[in-house]
Amino acid sequence: MASDFSIFVIATLVELYVLMTVGSSIGAGNTVLLVIITAFIGSYLLKQQGLHTLQKVQKAVIQGSNPSFEMLEGVVIMISGILLLTPGFITDFIGLLGLMPWSRAFFLTHFLEKNANRVFTTMRTKKQKQKIMKNDDAIEGEFWED
Repeated sequence: MASDFSIFVIATLVELYVLMTVGSSIGAGNTVLLVIITAFIGSYLLKQQGLHTLQKVQKAVIQGSNPSFEMLEGVVIMISGILLLTPGFITDFIGLLGLMPWSRAFFLTHFLEKNANRVFTTMRTKKQKQKIMKNDDAIEGEFWED
């Protein structure tokens, strides 16, 4: 928990530093204008990519295939939208990367390759616990002590 908070504080300080550096170079008004322009571009891309991903999910469902990758893309698009709404250049850059189909697919594939073992091990462990709890060898009954 403490490390999450420190990452948040450090990221905020770095973002402020970048904003102040850009502001001192091109002026405060131009910096604000640039942040607003990136927000508009990001919102356009967010809408476009969100609808495209929704169409891909619908197509996968109609074809009877599993739309889980497309749904993960939707999660990345949502997080990218949140990053684009956060004022700053670093968050805008990361958000824009999340809205580009090629980088989104690359990062999701890389993430799944690195974490698939852990995810499936957790799922297997849960299934084993459920199987133990549903053991058919158990005999139910009542016991009275006189």
